[in-house]
Amino acid sequence: MEKTKLTKSEYLESLDPDNLNLEKSDLINFCNNCITEWSKNRRANFKFILSMELIKSGVKLTPEDVLKTVWKKILVWFWDLQYKNALADNESMLKKLREIGSG
Repeated sequence: MEKTKLTKSEYLESLDPDNLNLEKSDLINFCNNCITEWSKNRRANFKFILSMELIKSGVKLTPEDVLKTVWKKILVWFWDLQYKNALADNESMLKKLREIGSG
């Protein structure tokens, strides 16, 4: 069996932890699991159930390659927002570390 040689960019892309390795059906199953859990209290969770149904519909309609691109962008934005959120928290460990570091 002959192995095909990857280009440098293909190799680096294959190592990217932000790549979506799940299939579309896995994402739909995740949505269904959330809906099932929230359905135990439909009245309190109505807006979450409705939102997840819309997300599930979007996943079904979106081509696989587009899902993979959007997934990567969501993860990049998520980590950026996590960082900004930590900086904005006045009671966070980051504030305490700043105080220690500036002493």
